[in-house]
Amino acid sequence: MSTKGIQFSLTPVSTEFTGGAKVFRANVKTNGTVDAEQLANEAAESLKIPVAFTRYLVNVLTSQLNKEWRAGNRVNLGQAQTGFVIKGSFTHEDDRFDHERHALALTIHPLGELKSALADITPENIQVSLVCSVYSLMDAVTKETNVITGTNEQHIQGENLGIDPDNADEGVTLVDADGNTVATATVSASDAQTITCTFPAVEAGEYTLVVSARNGSRTSLAPAVARLKVTVKAA
Repeated sequence: MSTKGIQFSLTPVSTEFTGGAKVFRANVKTNGTVDAEQLANEAAESLKIPVAFTRYLVNVLTSQLNKEWRAGNRVNLGQAQTGFVIKGSFTHEDDRFDHERHALALTIHPLGELKSALADITPENIQVSLVCSVYSLMDAVTKETNVITGTNEQHIQGENLGIDPDNADEGVTLVDADGNTVATATVSASDAQTITCTFPAVEAGEYTLVVSARNGSRTSLAPAVARLKVTVKAA
């Protein structure tokens, strides 16, 4: 079976979580999304029947799946079976499901020929050079920085962090809890391991440090993005 569309890139896992070991996490890259309309059109063409009929069948199947899942049933689709997992930890044996801490997720497991076909596929690693990971600041233990001003130099460490400041989509920013950019850094030096930069003054609080980088190569592709939670101290 062709591996087209089944590709991945590697992102280093924070050494703070691995005890110093260098470990990478795979990020799967697909060719896109096939929606219900496309499925209906392709089925109609394959079966040589009116597309209106296949659209009706897809809508009926979708509605029935929704009904079964809401009823808490696993669904065996012949080549795959759906199920459920609950994400999030529980603090004691009588702990209840809490939407603030837990999430119910739908799973799908291949069966039969599909399972065998997937076992025969070898995904291709195609974007190693684009990997970007921020794993520490200079004060990596506390993740706290001094008050950030235009003269307070920040040193960001990680893997494959080379930034080209001439590219508008590469750089370092601070983002608040709502996802709004509150400050953009001026980068004075950058290589694969360290970025030296300064931020304008920001209020004390919790932020996400966002680094967008291509590591100096393959500018035609989108930059990789890495995020790190930081606490900015008051002056």
